[in-house]
This record gives sequence, C-alpha cells and structure tokens, in this order.
Amino acid sequence: MTRPVSNQKGNYNKYRSSANGNVYASTPVIDGYFPQTHKTYKEIVISRVNKTLCAILILFIMLSAVSYYFVTSSEITLNKYRKQVLALNYENVELQNKLDYLKSYYNVDKAMQKQHLLQKAKNVIEVKGSTSAPLDRTAMSSEKQQKQLQWSLGF
Repeated sequence: MTRPVSNQKGNYNKYRSSANGNVYASTPVIDGYFPQTHKTYKEIVISRVNKTLCAILILFIMLSAVSYYFVTSSEITLNKYRKQVLALNYENVELQNKLDYLKSYYNVDKAMQKQHLLQKAKNVIEVKGSTSAPLDRTAMSSEKQQKQLQWSLGF
C-alpha cells in the first residue's frame, strides 16, 4: 500500500538536520507490513513447534475419523444382531407356548392314568349269537303306553 501523494509542495524532500548530518523526514513514503528477510532463532523454533502441533492435530483428526467409522459400523452390526435376537425371542415365546400346551395334555393324560379313571379293557369277551326268540315290538310299545310322563311345574 502506498501513501497518497501530498498536495503540499516539497513535503517529502525536507531534511531534518541533526548533529550527525542530514536525515530524511520521519514520515515514510510507503506504508505497510513488510516481513523481515531474516528470522530470529526464537521465531524459527516457534514455527517448527506450530508445524509439529498442526501435524499432530491432523493425525488426531484422522485417527478420530477412522475410529468413528469403526464405531458406527460396529453399531450397525449390533443393531442387526439385536433385531435377529428379538425375532428369535418372539419365535421362542411362540414355541414355548405350544410346548406348554402340549405338555398340559401330556400331564392330563398321565394324571388320568395314575387315577385309573380311564382304563383299557384287559379282557375281550366275545359273545356268540343269541338263540332266544326276538322280542316283540308290540310288548315294548305297550310298556311305553303304561308309563306316563310326570310333568312338574313350578320351582
């Protein structure tokens, strides 16, 4: 950046006189930031430390990105396994209910066998045809007529 030219005549050509001789005026012709061509040891060390810290920071950022990828992929597989486990648990519950239902029939059957309420026939008796005369149907119908039904009303 340059300083604008002044309208005053001969402003930049003034000399200051001093004991050592003539020195230019204190106002410079050009203003701005001009870096020094040589660096001090302190500035070199600071720049190296900054570059090292930047490299370490970039390394940590890359490491965190890679670890984030592995964590998310692990979470995805865990969610998939969780869904499979839930499906198997629901199927297991249904199968357990069916098994309990069948066991209840088995238990009832075993209890009935222990109580001997329903016993199988031990001997089979065969009966030969009867030689007696068949019953008269008229005799059976007269018995029905003799018995009258007793109806009861009330409570």
